[in-house]
Amino acid sequence: MLPKILIAAPQHESKNYCWEEWSERIKSLTYSNYDVFIADNSPSKLNLKKIKKAGFKADHVVQNKKGLLYTIRDSHNVCREYALKNNYDYMLHIETDVIPPFDVIERLLAHNRTVIGGIYDIFYGKKRKLMIQVPEEYDKSVNSYRKVAWAEHLEPDFFDGKVKQVYHAGLGCMLIKNEVLENVKFRVLKGTDFFPDTWFANDCYSYNIPIFVDTSIQCKHRNFTWLINLDEIKKLVNEK
Repeated sequence: MLPKILIAAPQHESKNYCWEEWSERIKSLTYSNYDVFIADNSPSKLNLKKIKKAGFKADHVVQNKKGLLYTIRDSHNVCREYALKNNYDYMLHIETDVIPPFDVIERLLAHNRTVIGGIYDIFYGKKRKLMIQVPEEYDKSVNSYRKVAWAEHLEPDFFDGKVKQVYHAGLGCMLIKNEVLENVKFRVLKGTDFFPDTWFANDCYSYNIPIFVDTSIQCKHRNFTWLINLDEIKKLVNEK
């Protein structure tokens, strides 16, 4: 029997500019045994209508009073808990502004890894680069953040279409096995401005869970800037 896959992601109405493109691509994937679940953290439940109209399962995540990063953390964990509760073999986390290839599930599953993703760009303009950080040896303390090198110094040889182990590849297109979800919760840490994907990579490293990427799976990232949320992020960093 084919593995049972849950495609899941947080969503906010601010990403509705690419919702139609994303939802149509997700509904058109060539794998035959997957469901879709969206954790919508828009200010009200009105956005749920758009999500459910697309035929996806969804739940509303109340905005956390502590701010943006906590809301995103809560949304990731709602996805995680749904996957565990409903006994999915894997959760494929695909951010709702990331457009994957039609056959992304088959290609990721074929490698039989506990955590493996595709690649995509982040940032804007001259700063735009691939979301890949390479592994190095550091203190494995769970709550210590490690400054890890971006893979840009390895380009173009690194991106040769093969599977590579990395330190961090984001959560934009990441297939995560059930056993990893059981042991690793999504989190943020007060006093930092790092998003849950950073701590997920940090925790996988601490628990000796390797993260891989298939460098042949290139996704389109329809991202806009997070600058509108800087005040909330700075408030979090300054908390004592």
